[in-house]
Amino acid sequence: MDQFTCINVFVAAVDEGSLAAAARRFGFSAAMAGKYVSELESTLKSSNKKSYEGC
Repeated sequence: MDQFTCINVFVAAVDEGSLAAAARRFGFSAAMAGKYVSELESTLKSSNKKSYEGC
């Protein structure tokens, strides 16, 4: 996958507040937008999921 698109989808998800809204912006399905974000996470070896352990 194109890393530039992965980053743009992630930024759009943050701007729009959801993956579904970001997907609409780019004309993707929500599942495809999720795959782009997942690919970005894999590339960065991180997860964008919040964890509240220990709070």
